[in-house]
Amino acid sequence: MILDLDHTLGCGQVFRWRKEDGGWRGVVDGRMVTLRQDGRRITARGMDEERLSKYFRQDDDLEAIYRELEWDEHLSSYFRRYRGLRLIRQDPWECMASYVLATNANIPRIQGMIERVCRTFGTEMDGYYAFPTPGQLLDRCERAEGCGLGYRSQRFIELARLAYREEIDFSGLMSMDYDECVRTLIELPGIGPKVADCVSVFSLEHLEAFPVDVRIRKAVAELYGMEGSYRTVSRLSRERFGRWAGYAQEYIYYAYGR
Repeated sequence: MILDLDHTLGCGQVFRWRKEDGGWRGVVDGRMVTLRQDGRRITARGMDEERLSKYFRQDDDLEAIYRELEWDEHLSSYFRRYRGLRLIRQDPWECMASYVLATNANIPRIQGMIERVCRTFGTEMDGYYAFPTPGQLLDRCERAEGCGLGYRSQRFIELARLAYREEIDFSGLMSMDYDECVRTLIELPGIGPKVADCVSVFSLEHLEAFPVDVRIRKAVAELYGMEGSYRTVSRLSRERFGRWAGYAQEYIYYAYGR
């Protein structure tokens, strides 16, 4: 598997991994995980090979994706510079809840909010905290106000309530086509088009989704002359990059943040 941990875990698609002592530490499936890379060799503690492969989407043929998109001169350059950046297959509940918190905030603030939520509600493990389940959030929901979530707090708790009642069908969302998935997601509290696209591409198997934030909007305007509403820019980008638009988005996002 082609994989670069620094590019993949540091590109902004996921918020809770930390680079420490030459390795990466995070919590996956409620377990403490430590990853280290030496050339092509990845060593993992707390995650077996099968889970590692699934999490880092080994089933995506990265070389084939590169070949399919290398006609684009900008992406071709990014593929060489950031080879091994892969999309992560995130847990749908954690991904959805995290991106609801991420609305209108920069990455340091997002990380701070999520960390406070995990410390307030999640299970502690050697100084780290698992992302809370919907049930854990509802048991002590009055504490959410102390996490600095601002206007996001009520939406966040309401989302947890729907997930706890199993009124959010994550498997069903995966089985829908992209357009139906997005339409369904934006009916949920705190989820607009951008959050819907982030959740779709990072956790619901819709790799044609192309989230558009301020950085991406600026990038695609400069690189491709794509401008307009959110829906227009997202649609034009999906038409340009096709079934791997999500990968194109992440490479563009990463390149423009460096």
